[in-house]
Amino acid sequence: MVRAAKSKIGKKEKNDRLYKAILTLETEEECYNFFQDLCTVSELRSMEQRYEVATLLNDGMIYNDIL
Repeated sequence: MVRAAKSKIGKKEKNDRLYKAILTLETEEECYNFFQDLCTVSELRSMEQRYEVATLLNDGMIYNDIL
């Protein structure tokens, strides 16, 4: 059990490092380059689609209407 707790802490630290790295991006070009280096084309397309769905949900649409 102690081992699992350590692994969760490590995962949180890795997440924090990623989010902090994203927060340092200042321009659209930096952001584009960062994510292009970090993700495959397929992963980027998936994130773009998820972001679009999240935006529509935030605007009041329901999930069944989006599909």
